[in-house]
Amino acid sequence: MDPWTALLARATAERQLAAEGRWDELAESTAERVRMAAALGPAPVGAKLVLEALAVVQAELTSALAAARAEIAREIAALPTARGAVAGYAASQAAPERRWVDDAA
Repeated sequence: MDPWTALLARATAERQLAAEGRWDELAESTAERVRMAAALGPAPVGAKLVLEALAVVQAELTSALAAARAEIAREIAALPTARGAVAGYAASQAAPERRWVDDAA
């Protein structure tokens, strides 16, 4: 397999990782693909179709990452409600109420 087709194959596999939400594996694979691409130099004229296909797959990956980021942002936006409840509980546990020796406040 020529190196340009190998890049396309790796990107296609990354698209599947993104679809499955396997983000750590996707990050590792993408880093390796970047290293592979950096080592190649200029593409030959014959690689045009492979590079066009690679651009399509990359656009799909970018879209999948943007959608995942938006979902995480929605989840984070929902956190303040839960944080308020936790903060209220923590405040009630933080300082014991002062009492007199005979339990009369």
